[in-house]
Amino acid sequence: MPLCPTILRRCQYCMFGSHASFFQPTPQVPKLWARVAYPSLKPLASWFKDYHARVAFMRKWLQEGVPKCFWLPGFFFPQGFMTGVLQMHARKYSIPIDTLGFGFAVMEAWSASEVAKPPQDGVLIDGLWLDGAQWRPSMTPWRPETTTNIAGTPTTGFLDESAPGVMQAPLPVVHFNPLQGTEVHPAGHYSCPLYKTGDRAGVLSTTGQSTNYVLSVALPMRPGTSEDHWVLQGVALLTMLND
Repeated sequence: MPLCPTILRRCQYCMFGSHASFFQPTPQVPKLWARVAYPSLKPLASWFKDYHARVAFMRKWLQEGVPKCFWLPGFFFPQGFMTGVLQMHARKYSIPIDTLGFGFAVMEAWSASEVAKPPQDGVLIDGLWLDGAQWRPSMTPWRPETTTNIAGTPTTGFLDESAPGVMQAPLPVVHFNPLQGTEVHPAGHYSCPLYKTGDRAGVLSTTGQSTNYVLSVALPMRPGTSEDHWVLQGVALLTMLND
């Protein structure tokens, strides 16, 4: 049965029109998808797997209620989520939101499955990656001045050099705890910028910051090092890897 001209024109449009990128032998995400999707440097196969993981995270949240630990890479706009956490804390304690910032405590748990319960204030975050460094759990005995996580278990780890040949390393679960401004920047910590993707670039927003930048996370530094050391090494946090 011969094909009518209308059907042939439709096929030609799909193959050579705006949908042409779907039929190209390339591992990249089609431009039509990327135009309305979240920022990502992943190839198509990894991107599709990551996309399904995000949908599963949101579906579980909808069906089972607020999670004990939030997978930050699952958010399309993590900056908005962080602002929401500060707003909830401000309303709970009748504190002006412009006086709040985040304090951070790295926990012993390496994944959400190891978290027993949510914190009283703030949120637990997992899924972050260190780029250019690694997290070193300390074996030294706990001292009263050591940072303590919300579960009461001491966290004595610190930011350390990357292992040979390893550029990215996972960061354990982190407690993002809203605090008033004077308490937010402890001494001996590196203000580590958190980005959505590894290119660390984006469009400047109305606030003057890159849309790829989320916030800075204060992480304890290896004894004997300064912030300049980690800045010169370009150490940052990422919500996703490129592969």
